[in-house]
Amino acid sequence: MSLLWRVLAFDNPIFSISHKKGLFLHIRCAIMHIMNWDDLRLLAAVRRGGSFSAAAGQVGLCHSSVSRRMRALEARLGARLFSPMASKLSLTTLGEKLAEAAAEMEELADAALLHAVGQDATLRGPIRFTTVDATARNLMPTIERFLERYPEIEIDLLVGQGFSNLTRGEADVVLRATNNPPPTYVGRHVATHGFSVCATPGLAERFPQAAPLDAYPWVVWGEGMTDRWMAEHVPRAHIVCRANTALMVEEAVRAGIGVGHVAAWGASYLEDLIRIRPPDTSLDLGIWLLTHRDLRTSARVRTFMDFVANDVQVQRNLIEGRA
Repeated sequence: MSLLWRVLAFDNPIFSISHKKGLFLHIRCAIMHIMNWDDLRLLAAVRRGGSFSAAAGQVGLCHSSVSRRMRALEARLGARLFSPMASKLSLTTLGEKLAEAAAEMEELADAALLHAVGQDATLRGPIRFTTVDATARNLMPTIERFLERYPEIEIDLLVGQGFSNLTRGEADVVLRATNNPPPTYVGRHVATHGFSVCATPGLAERFPQAAPLDAYPWVVWGEGMTDRWMAEHVPRAHIVCRANTALMVEEAVRAGIGVGHVAAWGASYLEDLIRIRPPDTSLDLGIWLLTHRDLRTSARVRTFMDFVANDVQVQRNLIEGRA
């Protein structure tokens, strides 16, 4: 116990050393004698997320499990890591230093793992690939062809709306629709999403062919992607539904709930939708295929990215709404 206090609780000069190796070696000595590394990673997640609930979401545990493990960690240390009187969760000085040290160690471990994976020249093993739900659906034929050609590679498909943290190993390859890809990621622009106003034939038949857009009921994007377009082109829109993912907007339009902006790529797969307005380039979103710079030399990552990029570019006329 005294070793941890000497390293963490006081103004130890170790924390002013810029060389990460020195920090890692000193902290590791304390940790190996006192606590479980998983608990330290969990403490770092609490600091990063600002709450037990946010940390639980990061590591895949429930709120009560995070709380219980943090209280058990405090008991083993015989010291408080969280301020008891704070109106919101905050770390004590000791908790802050310990979480900072854990984050440094986590960063070093993740960097070492990325470097090791980047040196892998084999075409076997897993690839953690993340994209949004609608794009995952559209890419299933591509993934099927890829796995047929490279049967020793396993695709771990992760569907989510946000950018995964590649540095922490949350994914190996990211495909995202954005006009501002993170500068820390590397990759390529493979196509551009076009968005058309679509409806079911049954809904469209209820209105004259030349009906103004504000005559229709509307399904809009809950995250505000189309708000400016709607304010400019349909200021008196009758909005009946909002959805926060591309697939759910698409499904709501397919259900006949209203008209809405559907990605041309998704609409190209669906026979039960018709386009009532062509794509508007002001809504275009670039499609980026990205990875961490340390993974560029991994044979399986590079092969997968090349395969997906080539397959997507073959479909560019459909994706961009020109077909």
